[in-house]
Amino acid sequence: MSATPMEDGLRVVDADDDGRDREALAAADGHHHEDHPSDGDLEALRDEFVEAFNARDLDAVMALVTADVEVPDIRSGDGAQALSEELEAIWERSPGAILTRAFLEGCPCAIGWLPDEDGCWTRAALVCFDAERGALTLVALPDDADSLDRAEAEEPSGEELDEWSDWSEWDRGEETIARERR
Repeated sequence: MSATPMEDGLRVVDADDDGRDREALAAADGHHHEDHPSDGDLEALRDEFVEAFNARDLDAVMALVTADVEVPDIRSGDGAQALSEELEAIWERSPGAILTRAFLEGCPCAIGWLPDEDGCWTRAALVCFDAERGALTLVALPDDADSLDRAEAEEPSGEELDEWSDWSEWDRGEETIARERR
């Protein structure tokens, strides 16, 4: 096990839940431990977050974040509980809201979309992420209209909408059909 010596003979050990040293496991597998995920890791976590958000699966979202996840744009503070409460509030006040995968300057992010009164999709939020050791450590909703516009994302359409269904239909028992903008 790797250990950092401390005073009085105490030490801090970096170990998995089963007590095995992460560094030793990574070295045995021929991998080096990184504190920051590769773009592929962050992209995979972002994809799972988008899927869970759109499925309204709070347990799946919470499984992706650390207990002390930073959520700087939420008034109630940081942590998984604050994120959980905010997601439930978003789903309640905006049942038609969905996320799509996006990139901002090459970094994986997500775009929040809302259908307008005509059923056309409008960009509503940019969701940025950071991760460490396979879990999201930051879920930020920066209030930056320029970044929201610059993010590369496709409008919700086709298979994704069919897969994620229409949450307002489920909530109210009626169908809302989003039309393409002209």
